[in-house]
Amino acid sequence: MENHKRQRRAVRDEQKEERRQAIIDKAWQLFQSRTYESLTMANVADALQLAKGTVYLYFKTKEELFLAIEQQQLETFFTEVDAGLSDVRDSGVRDIPHVVELVCEALEQRPGLTRLLAILHTILERNIELETATQFKYMLKAHFEHTGSLLEACLPFLRDGEGAHLLLQTHALVIGLWSLADPAPIIREVLHQPDLQMFEIQFASEFSQALQALLYGLERARTRQEKET
Repeated sequence: MENHKRQRRAVRDEQKEERRQAIIDKAWQLFQSRTYESLTMANVADALQLAKGTVYLYFKTKEELFLAIEQQQLETFFTEVDAGLSDVRDSGVRDIPHVVELVCEALEQRPGLTRLLAILHTILERNIELETATQFKYMLKAHFEHTGSLLEACLPFLRDGEGAHLLLQTHALVIGLWSLADPAPIIREVLHQPDLQMFEIQFASEFSQALQALLYGLERARTRQEKET
């Protein structure tokens, strides 16, 4: 009897996880063609033919749902970047252009993730519970430390622990540049003025240039330090 109860509980848990993943997948799909502001929990429920209350059984807030989406997208992003950095490390061609190209391509392939990264601190982390926030930050910390160590292996001027901080700086670049590259509709209209086009930027090219400038600056600073000691 006890074994039967455990089996039934396992089946229920599996069904719950499948339902939770279905909600995440559908919300992510809808997010590809809508803004975060315009997408509601009711939209997700309707697309899955669920009652709105059912979605809230799995995610207490819209922010919690999209934070779960961001976590899964970050997992795939870091998996790809880690594999690429491992290849760069093993090839012996350890230079800044290869690393920049790798990171930029991984982001370009995931415009939805870039949009989520830009609102992580200002929106998604504002209406979640302590346990959810803690779990997310520890997940991010683990990836920053692992990917950071690979960056240190590919960029010899980075010292132990500096790779993780570099990823934090890179994240700041993403947030700032995407905010400029994806302005509000009224600002887009304003930028049609010929003498205001200096404010209209392309995220991919600007991010690539900014990341290269950051890395070359760090390399020169380290070289200068070593000469002075």
